[in-house]
Amino acid sequence: MTDAFMALSLFDILGIMTKWLIYIGVASSLGGFLMMLMNVGSTIRKQQIDSSTATACDDLSGYMRKGAMIGLLAVTINFFIQVASFAETGLSGMWDPLMTEILWQSSVGGSVSWRIAGFVLVLLATFMPVKKTGLPRHSALGLLLVATFCLAYSFTLIGHSADMDDLGKWLVALHVVTIGAWIGSLIPLWTKCGRLEAQSLKSVMDLFGKLAIFIVAVVVITGLILLSLLFQSPGEFIDTGYGRAILTKLFIISAILAIAALHKFSLVPNLVDNGLESGSLAVKLSSKPKQGEANSVGMLQRSIGVEILIAALILTTTAVLSSVLGPQSLA
Repeated sequence: MTDAFMALSLFDILGIMTKWLIYIGVASSLGGFLMMLMNVGSTIRKQQIDSSTATACDDLSGYMRKGAMIGLLAVTINFFIQVASFAETGLSGMWDPLMTEILWQSSVGGSVSWRIAGFVLVLLATFMPVKKTGLPRHSALGLLLVATFCLAYSFTLIGHSADMDDLGKWLVALHVVTIGAWIGSLIPLWTKCGRLEAQSLKSVMDLFGKLAIFIVAVVVITGLILLSLLFQSPGEFIDTGYGRAILTKLFIISAILAIAALHKFSLVPNLVDNGLESGSLAVKLSSKPKQGEANSVGMLQRSIGVEILIAALILTTTAVLSSVLGPQSLA
């Protein structure tokens, strides 16, 4: 594994960086979609979890829009970096017409096409008035649903999933969607900690906690099945570079699961309405009579912040695994 890192070229490093940004774009799109479904669903059930649903939808649209723009840019740059890597003529090889055509007609080009389509659909959806009921909302949510399929399908065409059967490919897609939605929802949740009153925040976190149980179950089940498809024996986790890298990723995922459990069973139950008119964290922290409640909100926000950093590390590990290492290193 060390030799693989020592042999990294400039294109390998740029490829890892742009792939990480692609993952950020995918997670932002999927996580924003999940949070928007939570807001819309609670409104339909007349159990409004956010005291300013219209503002929340606007914030989520902006969040997804930024993620989609980052994703589009990263996908484009990543493709031409791969072109240059194959051309082997330096940076000028990025514009090699022959290599561009060859790569575009390969599974790499197919994946790029699906990702571009997905991010474009996300962008279109974010300019629709989701906060309005009826056709505008249904159209936006429909576009986001199709975008989710496009982004998920793109992961079945490249990487280790390319050599799997149809079951393995769709397990990868489902794994990507669930973990992407989970990671991508963390920043909106962190933002809500500084905007909502404690009781509203507790409602949001309670609902997300219920969804998280399902999300974690899908992530764990699909992950275990995929590991069984990739590894022939437990010893490969220790004896191969790819196996050790997977163990590192599993350790990091265990850390984020532990934090999620802390939220559900400790920090969120301690949230109570502090009775303040303003929901800002700054006001809460300055209120001496309700210092305990404000501290609980602050602790939750800091904990989610740590979770965001760990999530970024998970995406980094995934980018390295898919770029430098791979199942081929098991041989």
